Amino acid sequence: MKKCILFLILCLLSICVCACSENNEETTEVVDLGDNCIYRYYIDTETNSLLTDVYELDPEETDSARITNILNLMFEQPTQDQTASWASAMKLLSCEYQEDLNRVRISVNITSGLSDNYYEVLMKAAVTKTLCQLPYVDNVQFEIFDSTAAVSEGGSLVETYNENSFVDANEEGGYLQKEVITLYFANEAGDRLVEYDKAVEITNNVSVEQLVIDSLIAGPLREGYIGTIPEGTTIKKISVKDGVCYVDFSSEFNNTLSSCLDVVTIYSVVNSLCELPTITKVQFLINGEKQAFYREEIPFDGMFEYQPDIVEMDEDEAQSRFDAGRSYM
Repeated sequence: MKKCILFLILCLLSICVCACSENNEETTEVVDLGDNCIYRYYIDTETNSLLTDVYELDPEETDSARITNILNLMFEQPTQDQTASWASAMKLLSCEYQEDLNRVRISVNITSGLSDNYYEVLMKAAVTKTLCQLPYVDNVQFEIFDSTAAVSEGGSLVETYNENSFVDANEEGGYLQKEVITLYFANEAGDRLVEYDKAVEITNNVSVEQLVIDSLIAGPLREGYIGTIPEGTTIKKISVKDGVCYVDFSSEFNNTLSSCLDVVTIYSVVNSLCELPTITKVQFLINGEKQAFYREEIPFDGMFEYQPDIVEMDEDEAQSRFDAGRSYM
């Protein structure tokens, strides 16, 4: 009899434990909040990660007013768990809802209070992931005025993100920012450049310009493209100042390639880097020093600018770029 009672007690305890476990799992699930609520993302001070709270939408607000109110709340009334440096580090200057594009364009100023690039990624992610829950917002465009570093020639940098632009990868060190970069590899004949888009993940450990060069060194992964960087080439250093990218290669960059012309190798690097909005010119260095000629034929110690004539494109694409007014300095 005692054994039966003991067995029943153990069964009841097992049921209770399972029930508690199921309840705990349910609290971590993201539930459908309905039409009148969204998640507001914010930065947790202790873990430097994104958390959420529930934000109730006012059904009487216009789309534009709703977006403005959400942004004002995020920038001017941070939650108690969110570091106070949000407002001082990234100041909201203006916002505009572009209805025809399903886009929110905001202007922000980054000040000296923002010392960590990863924190900037978190802030962009919080704003983007919050606004893109609204059914009429497909992407968020940031116009960034940076008072601590040189940006593009116009005085600001424009970046556009959508709901898929940021990945929560805590096992890899937190949020990663995804971006598509445009590279230039050689065509199969080796006498022209062809565009090659590649998705990359950006963290505070590696600059975008280094990702570009690393990707060129790694070479293309699709057929119809030929690598342009000699085997064994490494980056000694890469930096950007006042729109000029200084890229320092190892001596292997001078090795001859039979697969493409020398000028194709040079402009593979130049055009790929100049696709970044912060770069207009490229200065090459070999082992930390300027070199008079590249493979004894091409003047190599000056600055190089984007060269559209070496890019292979069809007539429609060429006309489209001309009509868009794209300029190459």
